[in-house]
Amino acid sequence: MGLRGPPPKPTSIRVLEGMPDHRPLPTSEPKYRVGVPRRPGGMSTGARKIWDELVGEMAPSRVLRTVDAFALAQLCEDQAMLNTLRKGLAEMSREIAKKAKEQKLELPGGPMIQLSRTTEGRRTLTTIKELSLQVIVQRREFGLTPASNSRVQGAAGSTALGFMDPLERALCG
Repeated sequence: MGLRGPPPKPTSIRVLEGMPDHRPLPTSEPKYRVGVPRRPGGMSTGARKIWDELVGEMAPSRVLRTVDAFALAQLCEDQAMLNTLRKGLAEMSREIAKKAKEQKLELPGGPMIQLSRTTEGRRTLTTIKELSLQVIVQRREFGLTPASNSRVQGAAGSTALGFMDPLERALCG
């Protein structure tokens, strides 16, 4: 059986929010080094492309830690598999449309509806749905969704684009 209730908020976020619940902070929480993790070996080509894209976007904000390599690799592999499944689904739909056109048949609702009526199509759609949910959860961990973006903080002294307004720098130090 899984853990009950929502996952606990990271200590750093509780501190930034001013600890409205006034509970003591954990003292034994691990602290990992901030930095861009090395890409693990054995990743698929599609996952490597996604890794490079995500790391390029996330590195300036200093959100990544060196221990995040395998979690990020899993996200990249799942996203690459999701992209492949979506391309496959589109190809299957085009194939159904092509066969219907050759046989001069009308497809009520279109080829995607007809595809969803097949066992193969339903399995593919279910896999896409489940993997999409998994990817969203993984993306939240890194602050890559609009809602989670404001909850994830970069390392001290970083800004989203690596730029700090001169007036802000003078006032904040």
